[in-house]
Amino acid sequence: MRKSLVAVSLLVLIIVLGVVMHYRNMQRPVRLDHIVWQENRPRLIAQDSVNKLLTLVLRDSLNAFKSGLNLRNIEATLNRNDWVEQAQSYTLIDGSLGVKITTKLPIVRIEGDSHYYLDKEGIPFPLSPFQSVSVPFFYGNPTAEQAKSLISVMHDIQQDPFMDTHIVAYQWTADGLTMEPRNHDYAIVVGNEKQLRQKLDKYKVFYATMRDSVLIDTYKKINLSFHGQVVCSK
Repeated sequence: MRKSLVAVSLLVLIIVLGVVMHYRNMQRPVRLDHIVWQENRPRLIAQDSVNKLLTLVLRDSLNAFKSGLNLRNIEATLNRNDWVEQAQSYTLIDGSLGVKITTKLPIVRIEGDSHYYLDKEGIPFPLSPFQSVSVPFFYGNPTAEQAKSLISVMHDIQQDPFMDTHIVAYQWTADGLTMEPRNHDYAIVVGNEKQLRQKLDKYKVFYATMRDSVLIDTYKKINLSFHGQVVCSK
């Protein structure tokens, strides 16, 4: 009987200590010590800016203790930022707040009446004052339909290692979508995204044949929009 009472007393003591420790742990002030950035993404937003956003969220909470934190509210606040694609927040046992941030990934920079990026879905977002990203340019003010066509073309371009490094800019002209190659002054006329794979293959054959020729720099336009042909004009 005595052993049973001792065992019960120890169990009750362990439970009480666990509750007390949990309560004290939840009353620790939150520190903003852990900000993790998704690898292979540009730092479009400064860490100081993230700290300020988190500080505002904590200030607006009832208290700055772990027991009063609303992690969804923290994530929602960060996700409203122009350069954040996704934020995940969590608390650590030492009382600090951890946040993992995935920034948006631009694939083209629009240079027209306004300047901004487009992501892989064609969604615009502003340039970052914190970091510039090296991506191809589009010169002009694309309509929604033109932007959709541009993104479709760029998806295929990015799948081709040669074309991905060869093309540095795009523009919409009377001939349709045109591309600007690296280290050459001529324009490559694509027209639209239809049969793009065949168009790119035609261009690569043309370029492999002509790149060492002095004639290549006399051309002003390489038109790929004609079926089965590469039409060059000076």
